[in-house]
Amino acid sequence: MKKVYKYIIAAAIISIVVYFSVSIESLEEVKERQRRVSFNATEYARDFWDNRLGGVLDNAIDAVQLIELFNTNMAEAIEKYGRAPGVSSVYAYLLKGNGEILTIGEDFIDISIKEPRANPDIRIITGLYIPGNAVRDASGLIDVSEFSDTMKFNEIGNEINKIVVKEVIRPFMDKKPSSGDKVGFFGATRVARDDADQGLFGQSIDKSDGTKEFQLVSVVPIRLELE
Repeated sequence: MKKVYKYIIAAAIISIVVYFSVSIESLEEVKERQRRVSFNATEYARDFWDNRLGGVLDNAIDAVQLIELFNTNMAEAIEKYGRAPGVSSVYAYLLKGNGEILTIGEDFIDISIKEPRANPDIRIITGLYIPGNAVRDASGLIDVSEFSDTMKFNEIGNEINKIVVKEVIRPFMDKKPSSGDKVGFFGATRVARDDADQGLFGQSIDKSDGTKEFQLVSVVPIRLELE
């Protein structure tokens, strides 16, 4: 009988040890661990676009308000709305707005978002190549520290840009927009801390060759529709 009790006690002790040695993970933690083990940039970007990005678009700042802040208090714009992966002088922002198309270029459209809508304020990228990682960084959803190397982090940005071209830019350009059309957009932009020092956004600046051009906020579209 004593042996039986010994076995029962030993079994109980083993059960307790096993119980406390097993870590309990949430479903999200399990998914994240699996993503790290079997990383696929295309699948990661797809999940980001379909299931995560929409949840932060409500945080997009009105473009008129953001440009005014760039022009008057860049430090406040950075503190309130800017995001940067690591230490950087370039910050990414989510923004939204509507405006009138003034110019259609080979890989961009310039729009005016402020009355009387005579001069452009924003350049929306519409080409088949998107430089940088504005959408990835502005979302605030992807942390570089999650990845074993920066190559994976950059691959995600490239895949997100491919989705933008295929699912936002091409369908919009297929509608044959023209000057004078009204557009609404959600998008992402990257602005350096000293960009407004070169000239205020939405105003013309002098170039080195003696000509003038407008200082515009370059936007990668996330949603882009004719109104």
